[in-house]
Amino acid sequence: MSLSKIKHIVLVLSGKGGVGKSSVTTQLALSLSLAGHSVGVLDVDLTGPSIPRMFGIEDAKVTQAPGGWLPITVHNADESTGVGSLRVMSLGFLLPRRGDAVVWRGPKKTAMVRQFLSDVYWDELDYLLIDTPPGTSDEHISLAETLLQKARPDQLAGAVVVTTPQAVSTADVKKELNFCVKTGIKVLGVVENMAGFVCPNCSECTNIFSSGGGEVMANDFKVRFLGRLPIDPQFSVLIETGKRPSYPKGTLIDGQDVATPETTEGADETKDAATLVHKYRSCSLAPIFGKITADVTSIIESTPHLTINHDVAADLDSTNAFEGPEKLLEVWFAPNAKSLPPTAQENGLKAVKPETWEGMLDLVNCKVLSIVKSEHVDAYLLSESSMFVFAHKIILKTCGTTTLLLGLRRMLKIAAAAGFPFHNAKSIDEVHAAATPYRVFYSRKNFLFPDKQRGPHRSWKQEVKYLDDMFENGSAYMVGKMNGDHWYLYITSPDSTLTPPRTPDSSNGSSPTRSSSKIPTGIVAPYFTANEENADETLEILMTDLDPENAKQFYLAQASAVASERLAAQAKEPKKEGDAEADSAFDVFNNSAETELTVATDLVAEGVTTEGHALGTVVSDTCGLSDVYPTSVYPDARIDAYLFAPCGFSANGVIPAPPETDESGATKAAHYFTVHVTPEPNCSFASFETNVPGGQKGRETADVIEQVVNIFKPGRFSVTLFEAKGKLASRVKNDDDPRRSWGAAIKQKMERIDGYRRIDRVVHDFEDYDLVFRFYVREGWVGDGGARVGEED
Repeated sequence: MSLSKIKHIVLVLSGKGGVGKSSVTTQLALSLSLAGHSVGVLDVDLTGPSIPRMFGIEDAKVTQAPGGWLPITVHNADESTGVGSLRVMSLGFLLPRRGDAVVWRGPKKTAMVRQFLSDVYWDELDYLLIDTPPGTSDEHISLAETLLQKARPDQLAGAVVVTTPQAVSTADVKKELNFCVKTGIKVLGVVENMAGFVCPNCSECTNIFSSGGGEVMANDFKVRFLGRLPIDPQFSVLIETGKRPSYPKGTLIDGQDVATPETTEGADETKDAATLVHKYRSCSLAPIFGKITADVTSIIESTPHLTINHDVAADLDSTNAFEGPEKLLEVWFAPNAKSLPPTAQENGLKAVKPETWEGMLDLVNCKVLSIVKSEHVDAYLLSESSMFVFAHKIILKTCGTTTLLLGLRRMLKIAAAAGFPFHNAKSIDEVHAAATPYRVFYSRKNFLFPDKQRGPHRSWKQEVKYLDDMFENGSAYMVGKMNGDHWYLYITSPDSTLTPPRTPDSSNGSSPTRSSSKIPTGIVAPYFTANEENADETLEILMTDLDPENAKQFYLAQASAVASERLAAQAKEPKKEGDAEADSAFDVFNNSAETELTVATDLVAEGVTTEGHALGTVVSDTCGLSDVYPTSVYPDARIDAYLFAPCGFSANGVIPAPPETDESGATKAAHYFTVHVTPEPNCSFASFETNVPGGQKGRETADVIEQVVNIFKPGRFSVTLFEAKGKLASRVKNDDDPRRSWGAAIKQKMERIDGYRRIDRVVHDFEDYDLVFRFYVREGWVGDGGARVGEED
């Protein structure tokens, strides 16, 4: 397919004509190229294709090749100057003469847009910019339909929306923003064009069309304002004649002096053979667009992106699944992502390719269904639960009869190959070379069917022996009642007294080989800044005896019926009359169930997902899981869910911190949550785990617990809260009762979960962590009355 080699697709939109979309597209392309990116520009403004003129290549002709049309090259990549390649495709290249009119009806336009998206042979591109006509009509509908159907979810990055400051412009552009909402296209930001005029004869920049209207509109729609651009006649001269821009002394643009240096002022233009992109560096708008480009690329790179493994996902069957409680392994190789050792690859463990992790997961006996990639964490949805890969740590959670611990040595080997220090071998080539963990956590609830487990997982004693034989200085704990539901924990902690002198020239990049056959843990090297590790928090809710009627929503048959009802309801939804929102998008096809836009929305699942993923999304919405961390508060949150056949449900959520998370300017690193559900009555189980900090946006941990418990309605559940020392104290300034110690109000709120009574609480005070285990039973719940111990050891 034409789009297969493109990383990111960005639309340039505006509901108003004449606001300068093509000039913004041109400058965004030039700025991305100057930043070293390979760029393509696709001009789908069929009746007014101006992109060829903007790049000075109107006389170029398109070549037909076996793979499709070859785009026109504006310039090739230049490694010496760090400039990326730039290529362009437009209907303007196919017209016999520049002034020929394109007189086409809607179907012809639709076919042309689809052909541009499928028949242009783009080489490897970092960014494809699509310059669109004004409005929200045929070209836009066809574009949205085709991209939603054929592009990968991680390709369509979003839209840059262009306006001018005047109210007459923003009134129409608001409709374009509504179009983006209706079609599910993310708005990357708003650019306010023509906000001022740069006089070519003096140093004045005058707001002839006022200023600020675009920023007000962006704030109203709660989207990012990327910046404002003045009208610069020198940019027009550059485009029309190829002459390098020059400015008189004292010219200030956006507070920056852009006056032409005396050494170049008045130079012979006939001898200036530089390319357009190099001449653009001298334009007053280049530094402004440099900032806009940096913002756009930052937004795109930090947004979670989904990749689906169709081969594995299509053939899954959970008929024989039985053991819900998961095994949870968390291995840290540094205190945080900012403290990676100098020998580690850039991005640490996130730089490891998915196929490398798949080899490790084969030992665990599970497969990758899909991956959500984000700036700080990659979330792997597995056939048997989940895996989360950060730069400095990995979390692996598996259920059923998986052999999680058998993949541990391979995990440590992969980390060593990624540049993390190892101390149990002289060379990475030695078979047993394993990276030295900073921390190791292994935990699980007591199994219900331990006799069916395999490998070292048949009992807690066997698991502890397996870990003790591998690591130095581990400690094992049982938390809870021996004759009731309980929780197991194995933990190692960093110990600065173990720090050996560093050997800079050693092959393992850190310190001398140790004589012990075991793998050391907690060795803190000088590049580790352990004092930064103070915000770690993990909440785990393990639920059993789910309400049978409520659990039916996690069966394939029930979810399919719900999905069919939702589609039928959407098709029959009547046209809304008397809409008070004057700026809402008006769809002339709204009374018909067969509009092109409706078809495009319905085809999303068919084109870019699997049945399991599509129905998983339906279940996430209907059961309320999507509302635990809603996009209204966490706008970049992404949930990747899967519904198994005949029943069972798994979901991963990547939750980038919301804007203005706190006043201290703390890191905006992404967090996660994961859910796994086994709904069969004889072994019903659901788990919820997250490291989203309590207290964020005013939501305390108890609020999250109540919301999750209300989704699954268990008869019994346990809560394990694992917090770094001082975490609660740091966010509690004033308690509501001066007689209580700090944080007591929050602690007491967790004691009283609505509809349940707490029957057990255990507190562990570790060296640098606090662990609180609580067990609850629903009021009036009538179960078998016996403790579900499962295993004896």
